[in-house]
Order: sequence, then C-alpha cells, then structure tokens
Amino acid sequence: MTPFAAQALIISAFFLGVAHAETNSTASNTTMVGWVSPAPRRSTWGIIWTCLSIFIVCSWKCVHLNIPTHEEIQGEWHTMQICRCLPDISIWPKGPLRRKWRRKIFWMTFIALAPEFGVAVAASQYMEARQDLKRFGRRLSKETAQKYTMAHAFYVQMGGIVIYDHELSPSPESHEPSQTSSFTRHGHFAAKMARSLSDIQPEVLRIPEPEIKDLSKADVITKAFAIIQCTWLVVQSVSRYAHGYAISLLELATLAFIFCAFIMHIFWWNKPFDVESRRAIAAMGPNQECPANLNTPLMDDLTVSDDLLFRERVQDLSIEGSVQLILKPYGLIDPEFKTQPYALPSLSLYIASTAFFAIHLAAWNWEFPSTVVRSLWRWLNLGTLVISFTPLVASAVLKALGIMIDICPGTYPDFVNNLFQNILVGLFMICIMTYILSRFVVLGLTFYCLSSMPENAYNTLDWLAWVPHFS
Repeated sequence: MTPFAAQALIISAFFLGVAHAETNSTASNTTMVGWVSPAPRRSTWGIIWTCLSIFIVCSWKCVHLNIPTHEEIQGEWHTMQICRCLPDISIWPKGPLRRKWRRKIFWMTFIALAPEFGVAVAASQYMEARQDLKRFGRRLSKETAQKYTMAHAFYVQMGGIVIYDHELSPSPESHEPSQTSSFTRHGHFAAKMARSLSDIQPEVLRIPEPEIKDLSKADVITKAFAIIQCTWLVVQSVSRYAHGYAISLLELATLAFIFCAFIMHIFWWNKPFDVESRRAIAAMGPNQECPANLNTPLMDDLTVSDDLLFRERVQDLSIEGSVQLILKPYGLIDPEFKTQPYALPSLSLYIASTAFFAIHLAAWNWEFPSTVVRSLWRWLNLGTLVISFTPLVASAVLKALGIMIDICPGTYPDFVNNLFQNILVGLFMICIMTYILSRFVVLGLTFYCLSSMPENAYNTLDWLAWVPHFS
C-alpha cells in the first residue's frame, strides 16, 4: 500500500462516516423515552447486556498476551487448614498469581477503551514475527523452511523457548538415579530465554506446528459466544438502519469495537492464546549434532537455581516499542516507509483510529437527550480524531527540522533546537491527556444517552428473533 493510498483510505473512511450520519437523522419532534423494561419489544437492559457481553468476551479473546513467568504459571495460593483430616482450602492467590490476573485485566480494559491501539500492538507483533521467520528461513533449504510457520515465530517471541547448555546437565550414564535427581535439582544450568528464531539452531527446534497450537487455550465455547453475539449485533444494526429504526450510541460504539477486534484477530490469528507452557531445548553450535539420547530437563529443573529465569517473561509491549509505535510514525510520510520496521503498525494505528471515530461520527445528526449532549458528542469525537494525528504531524515537523539542521548547520543555536523539541513534546503530552479525558467523557455520554432515546429505538423486527444470539 502506497503512502498516497493509505492517506486516501484514512480520509475516505472519515467522510464516509459523516455521510452516513446524514441518512440516519431523525425529525426534531421525535418522541424520546427513558428506561424501558423488558416487554415484547427491546429493553434498555437488553441493549446493555448485548453490548457489554461483546466487550467483555471479545476483549478477553483479543488479548493474546505473552507467556507469564514460571513463578506466575505455578499459581500458588494462600491456604488455610480447617481440619487435619481434610485437605487445605485455598483462600487467596499469592502475589505472582495476582500479578498475572492484573496484567490480563489491564490489557482487557485497555483494548476495550482504546481498541485502535490494540490493533497497532497486534500489527507490531505480527511484523516482528513475520520478519523473524523470514530471517530464519534464509538459513534453511526451501523444503526445511516450510516446516516452520508463523506459529513457531510467535511462540518463540512470546517467550516459549528456553535454551540450556546440555553439556552442563547431568548424564544418566555417569550418575545413579538418586544422584542424578539431586544434581538436576540443585545443579546450575546455563539457560536463557530465546528472543527470536535466530537464537535457535534449526536442528533442535523439533516442535511441530500442531503441538504449538495444542498449547493454546482458545476454547470453542467463548469463541462461539463472541462470534454469535457480534454477528447478531451487526445483522441487527444493519436491519434496523434499513428499516429506519434508531440505533443506540452504545450499539454504535460496540460496532466500532467489533471492527477493531476483527483486525486484531487477523494479526494474531497464528499466535497461541493464553499459553502457560515453555519448551527447553539444547544449545548447539553450528557444527554440533544433537545427541539422540539427550535428557531434556523440565522448567522446574532450570529455574530452581536461576532466580532470574524463574521471574523472567517477554514484555507484551516494551517502552521502546511504545515510543517507536506512537512517536515515530513518519514511515507514513517517508518515501522509503516500507523499510521502516514500524511502518505497518503505525499505518494500522491511524487507519483503525480513523475508522473507529468515523463510525462514532455516524451519529452526527442522531437524536440526543439535549443539544449540549449532541454538541459534546460531535466535537469530542471529532477533536479526538484530530488529536490522534498529532504524533504524525509532530514527527513530520521534527523530521523537517532535522533536514534543515543538516542542510544549514549552525543556522539555529542548539538551545533553540532543544526548546523547539521540548515544546513539541509538551504539546504532545497535553494532547495525550486531552485524548484520554475525551475518551472517558464520550464513554460517559454513551451510557447517559440510554436515559433518553427515540421511541423507535426499542422497536423490534420479528424475523431477527430467528437469528441465533444470547439475550
């Protein structure tokens, strides 16, 4: 995709949302109603349940976090003994397990509130895995390279492979069973976590793709629930629009979220979900052969004497990655943007952000509880869309400033350049705070507008009852 095509797509998505807003306007004398109880028609609680269930389940299924630390995987609990003849009762999770849960809840909330950034994170991890797989494939023959897929690249990059020095591990032939167990439990293994496929010799990476996918905990029930509910909401919204019935702002916001969630699933399609298992493989030199009778230790053996490995995990999004993703999107305006490692994630961020707010702006001429609420909805969403492009503008200015300094060295004193950069950084921080505040205000308005909606927002289409859904 060329830079011009990307920019054209962004602008088209914005005006498409505003254009659709004109066709869904209602008359100023529309009857407005408040909370509607369950009846033969739709209810307010039914709308809330449908949308919140989609947000919760989809955000849960969208979050493809990297593997937790081995300490968190063990998931120990504080226990209490009630009676000696009964087993201990778990009463409260210990710190590592609570930390794992907090991380999951944080990312679920983050994706639910800012799904466009979730798209960028997914695109970033996808690009890293794809480039890693390409580099790894260059070392192999064409036939051998076909055995390794994106699932292998994702599994390695999410911290699934630990490399250990097999020469330091115990040999079954030289120790008695009891001595071997003692050495394995208390000995020192030289082990490290692989960060990319380049850290691994192909001869020892013998994990087939089906085995990696079997580690995923993507259960069929929650996935089916998410697909059914999302399909139901999309079909219902399109049908209501076609019949001239009003759609609630909460449903509109949920449609915008579904769009971003769908893109996230595409990027994370081959990434294992909720994996809590690592594989240990031996470190081999370029000319070494892997012994056939090599005794592979368990993760418990590798971490018992390595406190760092016991508490190590690959970050889902590093600080450096966040800075590159948000503050350096100049790949979109650089003629050589295809060579930039963060070009696709940055492009995905701006396209997803534009589409997300364009869907919200489709309610430009809808009926609101008051004129003030309508104005807030319009300008907060429009302003947030403009603010989301601030990093792109700031990066362009900084890049132009750097070019001017290179062309005319000494024209601008250093303190002027530093002052100018500090001003841009300050403005950027103000924009971030404004962006966050605006999103929370829009979220509040979304639920507030349920208190007064057009009466036909609760009208139902009889045939929709035959579409599978959970109500």
